Amino acid sequence: MKALFGTLLAVAMMMAGCSSAPLAPPTTNVTGNWVGSWQYENLQMGSGDMRGTFQQAIITGTVSGNEILLSEPASGRLTVSGSEITGVINGLNVAKVTLRRM
Repeated sequence: MKALFGTLLAVAMMMAGCSSAPLAPPTTNVTGNWVGSWQYENLQMGSGDMRGTFQQAIITGTVSGNEILLSEPASGRLTVSGSEITGVINGLNVAKVTLRRM
């Protein structure tokens, strides 16, 4: 489950989202190695560690300013602040995510 969740996050960040409104150009670059944690809102359902390597890509609708907007396979909104990404992913259950650049 934990490995699947991490894989879903990585895939979701690379997926293109659809939007009819123009998005702000990216103000951040998430390229590199990241490590962090995730937890469901209901902690009894689980939590764990995440690790991933992201490659910056030009994908319409995924990055607006310092926000990463997820649409597939899970929706969510992540905010990039310096060397940290935080936010919520709405998959089968809602999970809070925190990642830090390594």
